[in-house]
Amino acid sequence: MRTSVAVLAGCLVVGCGMPPPTVDGGVAQDAGALLDAGLDCNAGALEASDIVFTERGPVRGQVSANGRAFRGMPYVKPPVGALRWRPPETDLTCWPGTREVLQFGAQCPQLVQDQGGGFDAGAPVEGSEDCLTLNVFTPLGVGRDAGLPVMAFIHGGGNTGGSASETFGAAQVSLYDGTLLAQRGNVVVVTMQYRLGVLGFLTMPVLDDESDAGVSGNYGLQDQQAALKWVQRNVGAFGGDPSRVLLFGESAGAVNTCTHLAMPGSAGLFHRALVQSGSCVAALQPAVRRAEAALWLPGTGCTTAADVPSCLRALTPEQLIRAYPVPVVVGGRRPPVSWGPVVDGRVLPQVPSDALRAGAHHKVPLIIGANTEETALSMPAITTEAEYRAAATGLVGPTLADRVLMTYPTATYGTPRKALIQVTTDAFFGCQARISTRAAARGQPGVPVYRYLYSRALLPARGAFHGLELAYVFQKLSEAFPNAPAGDLAVEASMLGYWTRFAATGDPNGGGAPVWPAVSASEPFLQLDATVTTGTGWRNTECDFWDAVAGVMIPPPP
Repeated sequence: MRTSVAVLAGCLVVGCGMPPPTVDGGVAQDAGALLDAGLDCNAGALEASDIVFTERGPVRGQVSANGRAFRGMPYVKPPVGALRWRPPETDLTCWPGTREVLQFGAQCPQLVQDQGGGFDAGAPVEGSEDCLTLNVFTPLGVGRDAGLPVMAFIHGGGNTGGSASETFGAAQVSLYDGTLLAQRGNVVVVTMQYRLGVLGFLTMPVLDDESDAGVSGNYGLQDQQAALKWVQRNVGAFGGDPSRVLLFGESAGAVNTCTHLAMPGSAGLFHRALVQSGSCVAALQPAVRRAEAALWLPGTGCTTAADVPSCLRALTPEQLIRAYPVPVVVGGRRPPVSWGPVVDGRVLPQVPSDALRAGAHHKVPLIIGANTEETALSMPAITTEAEYRAAATGLVGPTLADRVLMTYPTATYGTPRKALIQVTTDAFFGCQARISTRAAARGQPGVPVYRYLYSRALLPARGAFHGLELAYVFQKLSEAFPNAPAGDLAVEASMLGYWTRFAATGDPNGGGAPVWPAVSASEPFLQLDATVTTGTGWRNTECDFWDAVAGVMIPPPP
C-alpha cells in the first residue's frame, strides 16, 4: 500500500519503515520480532465497534445486525515484480489514517471455471497479483482480547483457482463470508487469499538457485503461513485468542491444511486442524514438479532466454497461466501439469501422510472427513456398461479395470454412472480420508483424531457432492435457500456446534449433541445427516482394494 510523503517522513524519524525481513530456510521470518517497541501506527486514533487497531494502523470494517466484518486487509507485501516467486515479505509500514476494509480484496490470478462444467482452456483469466489479503469476521459486541476461539479457513480450488470472496447460486451468495458463522458460533473467523497455480507453486532449478535455501515452489503455502503469523500478531485486537486457532480447509484447502501439519515453519501457528475432503498424500517430489515445469515452460517463450527468471517475471499473469492451462480435476487422474505442494526438503521435508505416521508432525487434535458422493458433479453422463468400463480403464488402466468393475458392480449401485461416482469418491476422497486418519492416529497417540462422513444432499438426485457441506459450515442455507427443509437446517446447526466446539476446546463433543467418538481400533466415524449417527469401519473392503492399488498399507489404529 502506498503511503503519503508525510507518513514516510514520519517513519524516517520513528522507524516505521523497517528493513525487509530476512529469509531463513526459504520462509520469510516472523515480523513480530522486527516491530519497533516505540512505534504506534494507531497513535491518535480511537477504537470503536467498527474500528480495530492493527500493527499497521486502524481499520474500519462493516457492522451489521449479523456481526462485524473486516475485509481485504493486506497481510504481506504484494508479490509483484522482483517478489514474484519469492517467499512472502511482511510489510510493517503504517498506512495513513484509518484504512477502509469494507470490500474483499482481488482474487489471485486464475483461469475462471465453473464447477461441474467441462474444462475451458479459453476461459477468461481474472485476478490481480496484488491479492494477498485476509478477512476477519467477529460477533457483535466483541472487544479487544475477548479470548474467542479462532477459525482460520483455507479455500479450495485445486490450488489453481478459488478465492475467499467466492460466490455461488443464482443469488451470488458469498460462500466464505464468515459473518453468520462468527455470530452464531461465538468465534472469530479468518479467511485468506494465497498465490495460486504457476504463481504459487512453480518449482524450477533456476528458481532454486535464487533461493538462500536452494528450493522453490510452495509459495502459496508460505503465504498461508504468513497469514497465520498475522493472526498471531493481530487477532487479539479483533477479540480472538491466538492460542486457540483452528486451521481448516476444503479440497485443496484441506490438502494444504494437512500439509501445514508437516511444515516446520507452521509450528505453533494453529492448535487444531480440520481436513474437509482433501488428501494428505498429495505433495509430490521435486523431480515430478520440475518435469511438470519443463512441460509448461515452452509456452512462455522463455526457454532459451539468457536469464529465464527475468524473462518469466516480465510476462503478465495471463501469459504465464495460458502457457499451459491446467484443469482442476475432481475425482480423476492428475493432469500432465498440476500445481501444488512439493516435498522440497526444507519448507516441506516429507509427504504429510508419512510425517503423520512417523509422528514427525505438529500433534494437534484433528478431524478428517469426506462426502458420500464427492464426484457427483464431475463424472461424465455414462449410461452403458461399455462406457463404465472405458471410464475405469482411463482411471486405472486396462489391467486393473476388470478388478474395479468386480469391486463396484453396476448391479450394486443401480446405474453405471452411480457406480463410477462411488469408484472415484472412494479412490480420491473416502479412502484417502482413511489413510490420513490411520496415519494420524498412529503418529499422535494420546492426541485425538476424529473422522466424519457427510451425507446430506440438498438435492437428492445430486447427492452429497464435493464442497456441498461448505454452505452448511458457513451458515448460508437461509440466505441461499430461503425454503431449506428442516432436515438441512438441522445439519447446519449440527455442523455449527461440532465445528465451533472443536475450535474452542479441541473436542467437538458437548452441547447435548450425539457423542462423536475419537478414532480407535474399530475406526468409528460420525455421519452428518438430518439425523446424526455413528458407525464403524466405513467401506473397509473397498478401501483395502485402493490401498493395495496405491501400495499404501497402513493398519488400523491399535
